[in-house]
Amino acid sequence: MSPAGIRASISNPSTTLAATAIAALAFSAPAFAQQASASAALSSQAPTGLWLTSPYPEFSAEAGKDVSVPLSLINRGLPPQRVELAVDGLPNGWKWQIDGGGNAVGAAIAGSDGTVKLTLKLTPPADSVGRTVAFDIAGKSGGEALKLPLQLTLVKTEPARLTLEPKLPALRGTAKSAFDFKVDIKNDGQQDSTVNLLAQAPTGFQVTFKEGYGSQELTSLPLKAGESKTLSVSVQPPDSAQAGQYPVAVAASGDNISAETKLLLDITGRPSVSLAGPDGRLSGDATAGHERAFTFTLSNSGSAPAHGVQLSANPPSGWKVVFSPEKVDEIAPGATSDVSVSMTPSAQAIAGDYMVSVRANGDGVSDSTNFRVTVRTSTLWGAAGLGVIGASALMLAFAVTRYGRR
Repeated sequence: MSPAGIRASISNPSTTLAATAIAALAFSAPAFAQQASASAALSSQAPTGLWLTSPYPEFSAEAGKDVSVPLSLINRGLPPQRVELAVDGLPNGWKWQIDGGGNAVGAAIAGSDGTVKLTLKLTPPADSVGRTVAFDIAGKSGGEALKLPLQLTLVKTEPARLTLEPKLPALRGTAKSAFDFKVDIKNDGQQDSTVNLLAQAPTGFQVTFKEGYGSQELTSLPLKAGESKTLSVSVQPPDSAQAGQYPVAVAASGDNISAETKLLLDITGRPSVSLAGPDGRLSGDATAGHERAFTFTLSNSGSAPAHGVQLSANPPSGWKVVFSPEKVDEIAPGATSDVSVSMTPSAQAIAGDYMVSVRANGDGVSDSTNFRVTVRTSTLWGAAGLGVIGASALMLAFAVTRYGRR
């Protein structure tokens, strides 16, 4: 079967699957030779020759910067070819060089069915902004001449431009909370830059920068052209911060460029109540069966008012403890409130030290203290005792006098 016959058989839609199977079983060595001959004929129709090519024959680049252009020297179906290389048509003041394998070359040899990778390096003048230059890559191989037309447009160098964009610009919490903001920083320019990281916060607020989820604190950050990174901006308010909203300005600056964004801390505040004894002491004295008043002080060192602070005590058995007032409706941040605590030890209490537990409980706050009371017995009991002893002595003296000694 001739090659033409093969093409006809393949293209005939009436050929059945059974006929194809039979033809495959009957495929003999002569038929195989004919198919190989047909493949060689088709292969012989592929183009042969020598080419200089580039994937981007028209392109733009920044004025004043070096430009690299990828080139390929391709040989198809020819013996190895030696090609001398040059650049034609560049204006005065331009510099050029063709590199191969990391070295400057003036010629290259393309093996049969081989490709040689080359790079054209250009250095245009800085004052060529907006200019379009057409030039050729020329090659000579024996009597043959190659030409690859290229066109380059020089554009103005764009400076680095920064943007700062917080993912959540406002966070809420107490003065004890951790305010961690995520801020995206991007260099939208065409130049690399290193920026300094700055913050302006209210007095007492601490601001630290970290990259992403890293642990290292930063003061500056390198950014390549077009690169974007995520900053972790942690703001720690002082424990004494009052409830309210606090703005924090975050900025990045470097190479005559800058960007700024605003963050907001919404501090809700939290009360913190402490209970102290008279003049800060945790002890006092009293007399058994007699009332003794002590002045206790409630203090709110938190950042929000304390509401509904109720006082209670756990005294020894038989004791009586009364508070005036029993409940403090509100204690402002940084304020104090005095409470009179009247303690009456049991009338049967013997002299010694006793512990009274005093507690303060409010909305979300509590504190307690142990107050030591030194109890003394009443002086009336002492006088009564002396009277009994005196009466006993008189009765003994009378008996001795009346009845004498026997």
